[in-house]
Amino acid sequence: MKVKTYCFDFDGTIADTVPIITGTMRGFLKERKEREDGEKFLQMIRDGGVEEALEDTNIPRYKLFFLYREVRKRMEKEISEAVVKEGMKDVICNLKKDGNRLGILTSNSQSNVIGFLKKNDLLVFDFIKESGLFGKGRELKKLKRKGGIFIYIGDEVRDIKAGKKAGAITIAVPWGLGLKKSLSRSGPNVLIEKPVDLLKLSF
Repeated sequence: MKVKTYCFDFDGTIADTVPIITGTMRGFLKERKEREDGEKFLQMIRDGGVEEALEDTNIPRYKLFFLYREVRKRMEKEISEAVVKEGMKDVICNLKKDGNRLGILTSNSQSNVIGFLKKNDLLVFDFIKESGLFGKGRELKKLKRKGGIFIYIGDEVRDIKAGKKAGAITIAVPWGLGLKKSLSRSGPNVLIEKPVDLLKLSF
């Protein structure tokens, strides 16, 4: 019987950190007199993903890396206020109990993730990997090479695109940053409505 690896995105998928992310983005771009472009950029990310948004906005790519740094810094201060998505803790614990391999691949920092997991009694993951802003596809390919059935669960279009590029089974969740219609359009293997639906799937 092949081992199943359930690899989760963190922000928006496990942790409800979307308000922190969007608040930081708005503040950062407002300070730089780019509020209008910032709102447009945020909507584009929700609708089509980071890469597509960059192609259709006037915000230079280098500013995105400063923004990325600001989000991570603010996350360090406010991660203790974030909560686990309702129902997700039980699902994760049940998947672990059933003998599955669990992991996290995130553009957040490993220290932020570990701090959150400790606070919420969720240190059950076999690995936690950082991907950087654009490196998820590359990291997923490395993780998938370990064999077995590899499943990636994420809330953004870029998560689904990265998972498909790596040849992983992709599961989209509509309770984070990405819009449901956009996630569906990105072509995941499955789009679920709530965390418990993960336990009903068979691969």
